[in-house]
Amino acid sequence: MRVKKFIVVLAYIMIFLFQLGCANSLDNTDISQAGLYDAGSAIDEVFSLFVLDSNQEPIDLSNTAVGMKVSKLTGVKLNTEYISGSDERTKASFMVATKDYPDLIAPHNEYATFKAAGALVPLDDYIDKYGQNIKKIYTEQELNMLRDPIDGHIYYLTPYRKNSRLLYPSSGFYLPITVLRELGWPKVTSFDQYFEIIKNYVRANPVYNGEPTIGFTALTDNWRIYTLFNAPNYLAGNPNTGGVWVDKNYEAHSFMLSDWAYKYYKKLNELWNEGLLDKDMFTQNYDAYKAKIASGRVIGFYDERWQIQDAIDMLEKQGLFDRVPIAMPVVFDGVNKEAYNGISVMGTGAGICITRNCEDPEAAFKFIDKMASEEVLKVVYWGFEDVDYTVQNGKFTLTDAQLGRMNDPDYVRKRGLGSFWLFPHPDGGAKFSDGNYVFPQDTAEYMNYKYKDYEKEVLKAYNLTSMADLMAPPLETPYGFVWDIPIPDSEPEIKAANQKASDIARKYIARLIMSAPEQYDLLWQEYVDEMENANYDIADQFLTSEIKRRVAERDK
Repeated sequence: MRVKKFIVVLAYIMIFLFQLGCANSLDNTDISQAGLYDAGSAIDEVFSLFVLDSNQEPIDLSNTAVGMKVSKLTGVKLNTEYISGSDERTKASFMVATKDYPDLIAPHNEYATFKAAGALVPLDDYIDKYGQNIKKIYTEQELNMLRDPIDGHIYYLTPYRKNSRLLYPSSGFYLPITVLRELGWPKVTSFDQYFEIIKNYVRANPVYNGEPTIGFTALTDNWRIYTLFNAPNYLAGNPNTGGVWVDKNYEAHSFMLSDWAYKYYKKLNELWNEGLLDKDMFTQNYDAYKAKIASGRVIGFYDERWQIQDAIDMLEKQGLFDRVPIAMPVVFDGVNKEAYNGISVMGTGAGICITRNCEDPEAAFKFIDKMASEEVLKVVYWGFEDVDYTVQNGKFTLTDAQLGRMNDPDYVRKRGLGSFWLFPHPDGGAKFSDGNYVFPQDTAEYMNYKYKDYEKEVLKAYNLTSMADLMAPPLETPYGFVWDIPIPDSEPEIKAANQKASDIARKYIARLIMSAPEQYDLLWQEYVDEMENANYDIADQFLTSEIKRRVAERDK
């Protein structure tokens, strides 16, 4: 079964939204009066853009200071619309049925839907003729990796780039700082040790701030239940590759019925029956989950950093620094590797596409290519000289005031810094031709400023320079990710089996965890029987062929 990971892989963009506290802000009016975005060409094109990603916060891209400057530099104004709600499939199906497409679309997980409908314009010829900036960012091998497996054309340029320089681990099994401090700052790697720590702490501290202490919780809301599905794979030492793990021969294997899954859910069943598991785990929505972590009374959970950043922000705002969760590289006993920092390769998830309804696709592509130019990238990620950054002897630097503003999420959103991340951009750690970093957070000033006092205590305790160094370095694979391999409409049997298996897993995993201990094995066998009858692993062969195709394309 393939369980997608809906993320914003580029951690550099997420860092823009991390809050360090408020700083003096400058709004768009101040920038306008300073005349900082008045230079450039006139607006001669207007394109509509629809962002079909329910994770993205709506922002009028062309109506921020950065956006207005970008419009002047490119000659293009964007009218941006976002999906309302979280049902991306329904919205995509409606657009296909009515053929009501915008000029540009960011299809997120519905690329295959629009591709199958013939809604997208191939970009190959445009890349060859006009992609001077694109070809500086993407290698020929990377462009080959983006080719559609059915017709061999390129329909988008992925924004999911390599990022090996992390401030925080990508994911992990979390414990609050106070728990780690009390235990003398252990690096918790053992599965059994991790849950024993939780049990002991809750027994000694059954109440926190007037509320019952929660030993362990999990995110199960809608598609985000993938964190519960995927955790066993991480415990086995594998990176996140959706609902499969990949062996050394590039063969994909579903792990939903693995011994790893059996062992993990049996442990959660044990916690449930001991009253240590969150009783609302299968009924709470995403906001309630984050609020519960932000209350400080949750001791353990598995998740990815980007999904809990709001909760960490709320803990910091309350001054509950001791309750901030720290990710640990927990694995099953006998496993001698871990991959919680994920994979550092270019993803192949869809970025901006040009639709058949666009009256001037050539101009639209030239705009996309211009967005990848150094001139535009400097504005998108750095903002305005002498306001958002300072130049000293040709080097981009950040004063304390500028660092403060860049770490104020309200300022960042209002200014539009990083808001064009869906458009093509280089890898994390890349530099411009003048030697300056493309992303401010790669600078020494940013790295030194970013960590707060409580985080510096953790760094000192574990003798680290980066919080991400608690985990092994990110992996590199010749096939990229697997969770971003779309199942085309030409494979309806696979799609149907995947959906059925997902429904079965959602039902049975909840029942397994909440069952009486003596019922667990019986329910597990029922689960196995239903999953096998549903052909739960039918996608493995297709994914294997795609993985091997990607390896072959990369090796050309």
